Amino acid sequence: MELILSATITLGILGMIFGIGLAIASDTFAVKVDPRIERINEVLPGANCGACGQPGCGGFAQAIVEGKSPVTGCTVGQSSVAERVANIMGVEFENKERVFSVVMCHAKGVTNKFIYNGVKDCRAANIISGGFFGCDYGCLGLGTCVEACKFEAMYMGKDGLPKVIRERCTGCGKCAEVCPREIISILPESKMVHVRCKSLDKGAVAKKICQDSCIACKRCEKECPYDAIHVQNNLAVIDYQKCTSCGKCVDVCPNHTIINYARALSSASTVSSQ
Repeated sequence: MELILSATITLGILGMIFGIGLAIASDTFAVKVDPRIERINEVLPGANCGACGQPGCGGFAQAIVEGKSPVTGCTVGQSSVAERVANIMGVEFENKERVFSVVMCHAKGVTNKFIYNGVKDCRAANIISGGFFGCDYGCLGLGTCVEACKFEAMYMGKDGLPKVIRERCTGCGKCAEVCPREIISILPESKMVHVRCKSLDKGAVAKKICQDSCIACKRCEKECPYDAIHVQNNLAVIDYQKCTSCGKCVDVCPNHTIINYARALSSASTVSSQ
C-alpha cells in the first residue's frame, strides 16, 4: 500500500513539474501572430484562386502584413477589398481600374488539319503536331480555359470559341495561364477595341486559313489618329497606353478582325431588351 501511495505521489509531482515546464516552453517558444493577418483574412473573398501569387487567401493576408504583397493584390475583391485591407494596414491605396479577360481569336471558316481523339485539353492537343486546328495560332476550342475559371465566368459558344461573362469575370488570369496559344489577354475595362487575331502568317496565307484573320493591310495603322496601332510581324498590334478606343480602326478593317466591345455590348443589350 505504501509503495502504491509513493508511486502516485511521485507521478503527481513529475506531472506538475512537466506541466510547469510545458507552460514555460509554450510561452517562450510561442509564435506570435500579427492580429492584422486574421483581420485581413476576414475581409478577403475566400476564393483561394492564387491569382495574387500567394497560396490562398491566408497566405496573401500574411504576405501583405510582411510587406511582400500589395494591398491591391486581390483581383477578385478588386477596389472594395483593397480599400478595407488598406484601412487595416493604415496605408493609402491607388484605386485600380477593373480588368477582364479578352479572347483574342475569332476564327471563322477554319478547317481542322486532322481528327483529334485525344484528351480534351488544349495543352495536350497542342503538343501533337502543333494542334489539330487549321490555324496554328487560333483557339483549339477544347475549353481548358473554361474549366480553369473558378467563377463560372466563361463558357464555350456555339462557334466553338470561349466566351467571357464580364459581370462574373474577376480578371484573375487563370484562363490565360492555361491557354497554350496565349490568345487570352487581361485588359482594363476602359480598353474596348481589340484585334481578335494572333496569326503571324502573311496576309494571303492567313486569309486562306481564316476568313476573319488579320491580313496586315495597315489600313488601321494609317487611320489611327493616336499612333496606337501598328502592324508587327504580319499582325496589327494595339498599344493600349495610347489607344482611346475611338473605334476608327474598327471601321476600316476589311476583315472585321478588330472589334469594338462597347458597340458589341450595346448591340447585345438592344437585342435582349426587344
